[in-house]
Parts: sequence; structure tokens; C-alpha cells
Amino acid sequence: MGTMLPGWQRCLPIPILFEVRLNNGGLVMKRHNYLNVGVLGGMGPEASAAFYLRIIKLFQSELQARFNYEYPEMLIHNIPSPDNVEGGVDMELCEYLVDSVNLLEKAGMQLLAIPCNTAHIHIDAVIKAANVPVMNILEETAKAIQRAGLKNVLLLGTKNTLKHSIYQSHLANYNIEALVPNLQCQKLITQSIVAVCNGTVNETTRKIVLDVISNYPQAEGVVLGCTEIPLIVRQEDIDIPCFDTAEILARATFEQCRTARP
Repeated sequence: MGTMLPGWQRCLPIPILFEVRLNNGGLVMKRHNYLNVGVLGGMGPEASAAFYLRIIKLFQSELQARFNYEYPEMLIHNIPSPDNVEGGVDMELCEYLVDSVNLLEKAGMQLLAIPCNTAHIHIDAVIKAANVPVMNILEETAKAIQRAGLKNVLLLGTKNTLKHSIYQSHLANYNIEALVPNLQCQKLITQSIVAVCNGTVNETTRKIVLDVISNYPQAEGVVLGCTEIPLIVRQEDIDIPCFDTAEILARATFEQCRTARP
């Protein structure tokens, strides 16, 4: 006969993870101390899937996870939001994000992450709506650049990310200058991001992004400020330090997830 879970655990929509170990021929179940991670995803879908895989790889490399029960509970909500690459980012998008917060919290998620830079235009509204911690890709990236000791970085992202200057204030807090590409370069980066979203990335796409970076030799580093861009170019393609915001968010989420449950 199985062991009955405490009442508060039975109320959760998704089962709690347990660690299973052999003990003198029997099974011993030990509850993990990982926070349940909810992902406000779908912006775009491929970047969200890559973010999930990054989390999994970190558990494998850092904690030697092998079995299914050695990973955290994660739930990705693929939000059917309006286009935020070329379209608008008004209150309709904000409402989608807040609805996603409510859905994920009801599902028992204890830590939220948004693997989309542009959606962070509404990060304050998301944090206000949430009753659990929310990771902030803007702040985590700014801290990573400060640790690297750089004074300026080239900022690549969607036109909405650049138009709303969501990175500039966070970077300024650490005395880091943001170099914003000109309008023609922004258009080329937007086209490259769209190529990821519609599955048409090729070598030409990669060359376009690298050419934009090469136009700014004064940059000490480059921020891949859209989580689709790391699916086009990587650090090994670039001579200066590259700040992959998807990887930065994944690492920060992993570290926070490892903390003890409340």
C-alpha cells in the first residue's frame, strides 16, 4: 500500500518530485528542495523550448541529474500572444502575461521566468501580479556585464526592446553604456529574429547578424538581447564577449530553483 501524501501536497495540480534511492533493498523517497518553475513562454516558441533545454543541461552538468525525478517540476505556458517582434506591445500583451502568471501559480509553480526580452517591457506589471518570485532577464544581464568589467556593450534586440529602452536603465545603474544600432541595422536584426520564428534561419541569417556586430568596432561586448538571436550566433562566432541573455536567464533561474522550498 502506498504512502498517503499530506493534504497540502494532494491539493497541488502537479505531483511533487521525489528522489528515489535504494536502501537495504528497499526504496527510500526523499522530497527534492527544488522550486517548481513556471515559464511564460511562446515568445517565440523555439526560444522557449531552447530555454527549457538549457535548464535541463544545467541540472545535468552541475548536479549530475540522470533520472526523471532528479529534475525540477517545470510548466511552460505557450502564450498565444500578439506579435511582439514587429507588432505592438501594448496592454493586450500585458494582459496575456498577467493571465499566464495566474495560470502558472494555480498550477503550483513557485518561480516564474520569461525567456523573452521584449516582454520585459511589462516586467513591473508581471511582478506586481505575481505572488511568487519572478526572474528579470534585464537585471541578470546587467549584473553579468558588470562582473565582466565592461564599460559599453552593443545591444541587439527587437525594435520594441530598443524603442522602449528597457535595457538602458538597468545598464546605467551599473555605469554601462548601451550602444544602440542604427535603424538600418535594427531592421536587419529584426529580419533575422523573424527568420528564427518562422524556421528559415540559414547561413545568410548568421552572416547578417555578424555583419551588424562588425559595424560597431568600439563595442567592448555585445548583448544578444532577444532570445532568438542565440539560435543564430554564439560566442564562438564573435571576437568580443557575447552576453547570451537566454543562457544568463537560464543560469539565474537554475540557481534560484535550487533554493529550498518555502
